[in-house]
Amino acid sequence: MGRDKPKKYSKMGYFEKEQWKKDEARKRGIEGIKYTDSRGNPQTRVNEKALKESVRNDFDYRTSSSHMDGAKGNGKFNDFTKYQRGAVKLHKQAGNGGEFSSTEDITTVTNNLVKDYRNKLMEGMSVGEQQKSAKKPEEPYQESEELSNARQTVEDYDNKDFNVYNKGNATGAADAGDGDDQRQQAAQSFLGKYKLDLKNKVNLRPTL
Repeated sequence: MGRDKPKKYSKMGYFEKEQWKKDEARKRGIEGIKYTDSRGNPQTRVNEKALKESVRNDFDYRTSSSHMDGAKGNGKFNDFTKYQRGAVKLHKQAGNGGEFSSTEDITTVTNNLVKDYRNKLMEGMSVGEQQKSAKKPEEPYQESEELSNARQTVEDYDNKDFNVYNKGNATGAADAGDGDDQRQQAAQSFLGKYKLDLKNKVNLRPTL
């Protein structure tokens, strides 16, 4: 008879761990790393980096672990086997026969854990609290500080004297009108004023 639950990773021997990693990599479609051993023979080893990344990002593992005793969801192989053992146990407690292996089996366990968690929350709330939670309005949208600062920068730019297209600014652009010629005249006027101000600031004088 086979094992009802997978063995804990920490209890496995070296070859058992290697086989477990190979099996998990195959399930996840992770290709091995090819290399040549000291005798010149081609070999393939498990891509542990890719496997760890896949385990760490496993949605059902991370979600179920947050509602399961024993598993933490930290992405370590030992923790993942704890999740597997717990999932198999829950699968059998729900009256399901056969192996815990299909995508449907895994998803069902995750959904059941989330539902149980929600039911416990609702049971701990009074009727009034449940109604208040159900009718709670969405919080109003709040603009982020970064977006608010960017918006203020644009507004400040539009109000600055150096914006020659801003009507009513100190450069005389209020008289610029909508025509291209008038805009160019306003820009030239502003440029002349800017150069004069610059000369005065640095004490420049025309050469005689």
